Amino acid sequence: MTRMTDVISEKKMPGSSDRLGRAFLLAVFSPTVALLAVAIIVAVTYASNNSVSEYEKQAIEVVSMQNDITVRWNETVDTFNDTIVFSQGEHVTLFTLSLGSVHDLITDSQAVINRWKEIDVPDEHLSSYLLGLEALMAMQDGLILFEEYFQNSLDTLVADQIRAATAEAKLVHAAELWQAAADAAAIEG
Repeated sequence: MTRMTDVISEKKMPGSSDRLGRAFLLAVFSPTVALLAVAIIVAVTYASNNSVSEYEKQAIEVVSMQNDITVRWNETVDTFNDTIVFSQGEHVTLFTLSLGSVHDLITDSQAVINRWKEIDVPDEHLSSYLLGLEALMAMQDGLILFEEYFQNSLDTLVADQIRAATAEAKLVHAAELWQAAADAAAIEG
């Protein structure tokens, strides 16, 4: 771990590739894009039949809500990665904004999970439904872990890469679960 104050003491030039150890989020961006694509695949799989059932309509609605959360997470990551920090004050500002964004995403994620749980699931779609629920919960867990990361970084001024890696792994797992849900939905028809 590198103390932010140690890194900040070095003179940084605009355009410098050293972003105070925040490049780890670039790795998170790819899995979340995959998560978005898989969520869309699930919705397209449900909608590919000529007649869409009430269950499928509701599932598509919730997947669309989740896609919005994923897009907003990707925007948070882009903003975070595109911001060059030259001072401790800028670090605090960036991490505070990121923390607020993630907190809002967690709140919205809970609403999506609650809405998903309200869907009346036919037996033939139970497998993809349960995988979708697990993916939603894994995404929320990853966001919660990133919230803890941002808060810890504000409290200590240390960018804890272990915390970040744990959060990233949870988001990667969510993307894998969405892929499994899409595969199951394709089989279910």
